[in-house]
Amino acid sequence: MLTPRCYAALLASGTAVLAAVGCSYLQSSAEVTPVDQQFMLTAASVGIAEVDMAELAERHAGNPAVKAYGQRLARAHTRIESELTTLADQKHVNLIKTMDPADRTLYEELARLSGPVFDREYLLAQINIHRMDNSLYESEAQAGEDADVKAFAARNASTGAELLKLAQSLHDQPQNSAR
Repeated sequence: MLTPRCYAALLASGTAVLAAVGCSYLQSSAEVTPVDQQFMLTAASVGIAEVDMAELAERHAGNPAVKAYGQRLARAHTRIESELTTLADQKHVNLIKTMDPADRTLYEELARLSGPVFDREYLLAQINIHRMDNSLYESEAQAGEDADVKAFAARNASTGAELLKLAQSLHDQPQNSAR
């Protein structure tokens, strides 16, 4: 089973891998700087992973509240992904529509679980993912270079904060926090 600490390390290394791979995908025809392109590429990859993992929650969760969280997360990230795709098209950035290696590993680990064990591990993963993803969005909202990309990040940062708060709340419920 993937522990939260192990996942955090994997995600950090996966983000580094995605950043390195993403750099090779930077497009000279894009109408945004490499910094903004990298944000868009990373946000797209994380968004794909979030929707796929949310669908796992709908099938594998034992707690109805965790299933409902997965449904809410899927709706939110589908909306964000649609908005990001439209923005990327406008800015001539071709998004990579795949999970990074760390998220793929996590997805495969979670797919083997069900019931209360799935609930606990999924919620821990969501807490870690949203902490890192929220930092990504906040950083872009503050330090991004393209006004439209910065505005996109700022608009959607609050969604990530809400989803993090909800994941933490669900995780702290007695049926989900057993170690």
